[in-house]
Amino acid sequence: MNTKLAPTYEMMFGDYWVLWYAISNSYSIINSEFKLFLDSYLAANTQTEFSNTTSNQISVSDSLKLSETIHNYLKDCNNPYSPPYTSSDTLDTSHRNITKHYVFGSKRVQIYYSSELVLKTVHPAIAHYCNTSTKETDVTFDIYLKHDKLYLFKNGELLSCVPKRDYHLIQGKFIMQLLCELHNKVEQDWIGTLHGSTITDGNSSILFVGKSGKGKSTLSALLATNGFELLADDVSPLLSENQHIYYNPSSISIKEGAFNLLQPLVKNFEELPIVEFNKTKGQLKYMPCAKPKQDHYPCRAIVLVNYKPESDTIIEPISIKHILETLIEDSWLSPNPKHAQQFLDWLQNVKLYEVTYSDTNSVCSQISTLFKQFTHEN
Repeated sequence: MNTKLAPTYEMMFGDYWVLWYAISNSYSIINSEFKLFLDSYLAANTQTEFSNTTSNQISVSDSLKLSETIHNYLKDCNNPYSPPYTSSDTLDTSHRNITKHYVFGSKRVQIYYSSELVLKTVHPAIAHYCNTSTKETDVTFDIYLKHDKLYLFKNGELLSCVPKRDYHLIQGKFIMQLLCELHNKVEQDWIGTLHGSTITDGNSSILFVGKSGKGKSTLSALLATNGFELLADDVSPLLSENQHIYYNPSSISIKEGAFNLLQPLVKNFEELPIVEFNKTKGQLKYMPCAKPKQDHYPCRAIVLVNYKPESDTIIEPISIKHILETLIEDSWLSPNPKHAQQFLDWLQNVKLYEVTYSDTNSVCSQISTLFKQFTHEN
């Protein structure tokens, strides 16, 4: 009835359809039955025409209710996308109270922080790259708190300004800019930064996703101690040019509940400093990992991680619905239509699984088998 509200792109995944709406830059997952009604609604010129089209399936009164449901659904999916707010403030160098230098291969990065609390937003995850060198830097960042707002500047240019409670937005913007520097890209080159941890066997990679507390980072740490390499923890960048996931230098953030498990497996684990940033996250340790042999690898699978005490290790196929409901919530995905289409195509080409586990040796063995399976398929 109002084709202006129709999805821009759509793709079928088993029993579900994934729809992308350009105006809101949002993805929606619906079942095949609702998709049929949606198509009928969009093709109809009037309510009467829609009711006639659906008369073999539902009554006229139900058709009216369904029409209202679809209309509200489409309105929700078409709330205009608004880029993150930035102010017009200029750099205030009086907040340069703490200075840190980092060396990432050939890249030298300098970051000024306004306080120890602000330092905790970024530094712990990249502390192992800290260097005392005072050689000329390639890029300079400023991160400071002023009037209850967090500011992020790069080479004197304001990138982001958010209320301090939204510090995660500053973390995300910073890591995106750091990745651009390390891989000689710009933000517009990326399909998105996916909320998940990526492990590689040196040939391909697997993206592990999961709600907080489900064991995603712990599993990544276990795999990193069992012959695999960490490609990216928590933020996995996906490049448009080749649809590969790229290296993110951040350490793995380990929650207190996994300390005892990892201490005997990770060299000098007890010497890693404990970081307390807020009560919600509790105590954390950041576990550095060796840089993988390559900067990027193709992703063969997305695995939803589900740690369950005393369970057997089970890897089984899972629907796109369960994967995307977990993946999209905290990921950043480009609003560029080209990238949206690439993202859907990329999803079509990766396998989707859920792993339920409790035994660490068993799950590492099963993931190893999965990697070998991808090698044989190639």
